[in-house]
Amino acid sequence: MDSEILQEHIYSVSELNDEVASLLGINFGIVWIEGEISNYMKSAAGHSYFSLKDPTSSVRCAMFRIQNQSLNFELQDGQHILAKVKVGLYQARGEYQLIVEYAEQAGEGLLRQKFELLKKKLEAEGLFEPIHKQSLPFIPTKIGIISSPTGAAIQDIFNTIKRRFNLVELLVYPTLVQGQEASKQICQAIDVANNRDECSVIILARGGGSLEDLWCFNEEKVARAVFESNIPIITGIGHETDTTIADMVSDLRAPTPTGAAEMILPEATELINTFTNRSRQITQAFSLILKNLHNVLMRNQIKLEENHPKTKLQQHSQQLDAIQQKIQTMPNTYINSLQSSLNNKINALAIQNPKFTIDSIHSDLKEVNHQLVLFTQQVFNRQQPQFSIAMAKLDGISPLQNLSRGYAYVTDDKTGQHVKSLNTIKKGSALTTRLKDGSFKSKVTEIKKKS
Repeated sequence: MDSEILQEHIYSVSELNDEVASLLGINFGIVWIEGEISNYMKSAAGHSYFSLKDPTSSVRCAMFRIQNQSLNFELQDGQHILAKVKVGLYQARGEYQLIVEYAEQAGEGLLRQKFELLKKKLEAEGLFEPIHKQSLPFIPTKIGIISSPTGAAIQDIFNTIKRRFNLVELLVYPTLVQGQEASKQICQAIDVANNRDECSVIILARGGGSLEDLWCFNEEKVARAVFESNIPIITGIGHETDTTIADMVSDLRAPTPTGAAEMILPEATELINTFTNRSRQITQAFSLILKNLHNVLMRNQIKLEENHPKTKLQQHSQQLDAIQQKIQTMPNTYINSLQSSLNNKINALAIQNPKFTIDSIHSDLKEVNHQLVLFTQQVFNRQQPQFSIAMAKLDGISPLQNLSRGYAYVTDDKTGQHVKSLNTIKKGSALTTRLKDGSFKSKVTEIKKKS
């Protein structure tokens, strides 16, 4: 016995409670439970503690302040509720308990659950998609009403339509709108209206009530009948805060039966104003079209006149007159042009004539010669005193002066050089001797040098 104990793990109380709490949380998680409240107590902190029981069993529950604040009713002993709970363990005492996350009164709660399940199902099938919604006629000629013939809803619809537009015909398809037979009758009324095909739109309506009172409009068969209707259906069920499955499937949802009548028909004055505005717009559009057509007609008329044979003949006649006038004036114009060209060429030849060029050069030379004479005279006048002095000096050293004194000037004819020494001449040399009054030539026959 002792050896078996040693081989097994020995739990503490806390460990065991932890294991049990973990197993409860894993195996159950969040569950729904229905039962009657007993032993209800609310703490100063706002937490609620009570038991849920049925005829044979009970279980302890705790609902904390935050969850309590979300309730739309007060918990009390004897209430039958539907609760969403988390299964757990109160470890301090080792007691199994439920932590309540959400609660509602049992009857309405079950219906709400069924509502959510059907909503998810039909939504997954695409019955709520806008692509399936039919358009309502602008002004329906006949309106079908599916509702209780004795209810307040149908009277509200009659009064609203009479007030807004009293020219439309109303067809009533009487049905129950509450109870077990209501959903069946509603489906039959929709089928009858579609088979007869005698109205252009259907109003499905009823006054306000609880979720249970409106439940026939949350039945799957009613939702599918509304969806499959070939005639557009507008729903006006309950109050504005009430939303049914039929509202989600219908082609248009109104907040109330009266709202359905208002949405399906325009008010007479509003309709008159609409027609007046449309008429004005059409008149303006037609005026604009007529104006544009008139402009097009005028442009086409102008084009026709421009392309008319008579107009073409007149244009060609004017062109011929212009050509004829040009031909008549052409000889004079041509002669004048030739004369002008000839004059230009004569002037060009005159400019290029050698005589003209020679005369021009001669004139330039005369001018240059005149300027040269003037310049020479000026230079001579400036240099004459120095020239006189130089002439005097030259006269003093000039050989001619020596010649006048009886001397002679001898040059060698062959070399042209002055004979300054006997060494520069030879026997037979031809010489020229210059005297004061002339010169003579001689030939050397004998040379005598000083001893």
